[in-house]
Amino acid sequence: MSNNKETIRFSIEGSKENTIYHAVDVHPQRWNGWLCPIVTLEVAEQIADDLYAINKDTPAEEFCPSEGVRSAIEFAKENLEDTVDVGCGLIWDLVEDEELA
Repeated sequence: MSNNKETIRFSIEGSKENTIYHAVDVHPQRWNGWLCPIVTLEVAEQIADDLYAINKDTPAEEFCPSEGVRSAIEFAKENLEDTVDVGCGLIWDLVEDEELA
């Protein structure tokens, strides 16, 4: 193992089958057992775009997960923060490296 800080890799359910994102940190407390990742604004925008693409056919009266991430991004920007919590009630978890099995 190197002395470099490990990258925190996460995805929906921690699955390698889903898009893997990189967090700069995570909250020590989980939400209903799920990870609460903290990411850069750029990664948060990518997550919001990806969630919108997956849920673009969601009826207008139903909540689309991308809306929660977009709200978190706006809140972070209003408070001059450069990172954002994208837990947003999503089922995130760590992606385990195959080599570390």
